[in-house]
Amino acid sequence: MRLEVECNAKINIGLNILGKLPNGYHELDMIMSPIKLSDKLVLNFGRKGGKLSIWTNEKGIPVDENNIISKIYMEFYDKTGIDQHEITVELFKKIPSQAGLGGGSSDGAFFLRELNKYHGNPLTLEECIEFSKNIGADIPFFLINKTARIGGIGEKIEIIDNNLDCDLILIKPDFGVSTVKAYSDFSKLFEKKNSELEKIQKGLKENNLNLVIENIENHLEQALLLGDEKIQNLRSEFSKIQGEVFFMSGSGSCYYMLVSKDRSMELYKLLKSHFKNYFVYMTNFLKAKN
Repeated sequence: MRLEVECNAKINIGLNILGKLPNGYHELDMIMSPIKLSDKLVLNFGRKGGKLSIWTNEKGIPVDENNIISKIYMEFYDKTGIDQHEITVELFKKIPSQAGLGGGSSDGAFFLRELNKYHGNPLTLEECIEFSKNIGADIPFFLINKTARIGGIGEKIEIIDNNLDCDLILIKPDFGVSTVKAYSDFSKLFEKKNSELEKIQKGLKENNLNLVIENIENHLEQALLLGDEKIQNLRSEFSKIQGEVFFMSGSGSCYYMLVSKDRSMELYKLLKSHFKNYFVYMTNFLKAKN
């Protein structure tokens, strides 16, 4: 049995960290929305008693037990008690790594969804969310894959309306940011600007682009700006594009812009020209399917 699956990215539209939990994880309050930029998984399911093998087109991504897909594979069969099946995974990466776009978690979530479906859905959605949240913090979101207010460590998901009619421009520099480092730097941040998430929700629901833009903040970016020279220099580069607002997604290093459709192409061409060595990509929100 062969399947092709699109695994889309996400952006954070505001990110607040409420504190550190006893288990070492950080408690979050944020809004995330799926976008159309996607990786592709090609899955070949084979005989019972086989093993998992992973191939990817991108160098530097592990294909052993450190790959998030491998962790999902092992945990799924351990939790369900089903005999392992031979599965070959071809992973075609388009979502940049270490970007804050959730590429790894998306790949893991969509693999879990198809693996569970292949075996007749032995796990409920709630069970999938519960066991996968410690494998990848964004996996629960991608199992839902709708614009949502996210709490806890990523497992508390409240679907919200997103009627925002605009284009998105992503700018990923030629370096990444470690999520571990971003959260580590947060401990040094004492004065925080909070996202006004209720106002962002209102703006998303009412298609009020300015209301959304005016209320986005990101605690992880604020922490990185304390001492990450590459992020500081990137911000300086962005300041040369006068009158435009750039937002970091998650722990970065990818930034995005929310742009009205009447000026998005002009701005996209300007950014492509200015940031020649960066990944610059125009896309849209992935609207929920009923």
